[in-house]
Amino acid sequence: MTDPQWLAALVAPVPVREFLSTYWLKQHVFCGGAPDRFSSLISWTVINDILEHHWRETHRFRLARQGRDLDPASYADLGGVTPRVRARDVTEELRRGATLSFDAIDEVHEPLTRLAESFESFFRGGTKINIYAGWRSLHGLDLHRDNQEIFILQIDGRKRWLLYGFSIDGVDRRDLSTTSEPPAGALVDQILQPGDLLYIPRGCYHLAVPLNEPALHLTLGVKNPRGIDLLLWLVERMRAGETADRDLPFLATADHRRRFSAELQRELLAGLDDDLVEQYFAETGSNFKPRPSFSLPWSATPEGLPPGRTFHVRLKAHGRIAMRSAPDATFIDVHCGGRTCRFPRSVQAILEQLCDGTPQSIGRLIDGAAGRLDEPMVRVLVGMLLRQDFVTITL
Repeated sequence: MTDPQWLAALVAPVPVREFLSTYWLKQHVFCGGAPDRFSSLISWTVINDILEHHWRETHRFRLARQGRDLDPASYADLGGVTPRVRARDVTEELRRGATLSFDAIDEVHEPLTRLAESFESFFRGGTKINIYAGWRSLHGLDLHRDNQEIFILQIDGRKRWLLYGFSIDGVDRRDLSTTSEPPAGALVDQILQPGDLLYIPRGCYHLAVPLNEPALHLTLGVKNPRGIDLLLWLVERMRAGETADRDLPFLATADHRRRFSAELQRELLAGLDDDLVEQYFAETGSNFKPRPSFSLPWSATPEGLPPGRTFHVRLKAHGRIAMRSAPDATFIDVHCGGRTCRFPRSVQAILEQLCDGTPQSIGRLIDGAAGRLDEPMVRVLVGMLLRQDFVTITL
């Protein structure tokens, strides 16, 4: 596996292989970096612009102070047809020590969209990015643990992070809601500066405390699929089988019950690969849904594609595909992003060129399929993939 450059840049100076073998899913790690390391991702100017264009989306805004969420009615008009955030009141609450978070900013800012997609492609777990901004010395969220892997990217200002491990037995939190003084017992006490990264594994209790100055960080959460997700997928695979819908033969003879059990086991194991984990990811697309994309105006036309040979085609769902077909079949079943569609077998010549997720020009796809498919057929097959939302196109 080649170390992705984007991940190497994030966790430097820790090598990617060391991060994955020593820290990922196991223990925290602090990665110091240059002050401008994350400057290309977002800035105060960009945040102001985002807030000004999404003021109707009150569900994205969250203001908290000393572990308690502020009543949204204190900074937003919630009645009527269109709820809206009041900028003046938001700012006043921040001046008084509240922390602002904006939910799923990766959905509205392109550099963070690309970063979240990179995480989803590599770690194969649903990924979301929030921003957190604080000004005073009061913590926003209380001492807590997250149900996902957490990456903290410090963008501006300083913030103090305290980690308490996977248990807080003996930690006294009674005064946390009335004082800015964090409870004793922290195993890690680290001040993050711009350009620093902190990885916190799932289940590790932590607390972030501002230092009486403007501070901005990104929280990137990766929610990995777990064993129960794979087991539930096995159950879903069996729903179409005959045995799954039959009554349990509780009052039948022992031989009858054993035959029923054997049939159930055969159906459960039918079609399973040795690498069950990889098959789960290939057939389900993991626990996240593909982000929507549009290829207008061309995708809504009868032809479906732009003219010429210069536009680009990109496979969705991060290039994770599985193709299955009987040797003598004229069709192929394609599993991608949790969906399965049946295409002409010749579509394999197109998908093999797109499977790494890199956008390819239609001209290159045509040349790559030369000897197997002519240009009109390549365009027809790409159009079929586009209509089924397996690919997206860009000029």
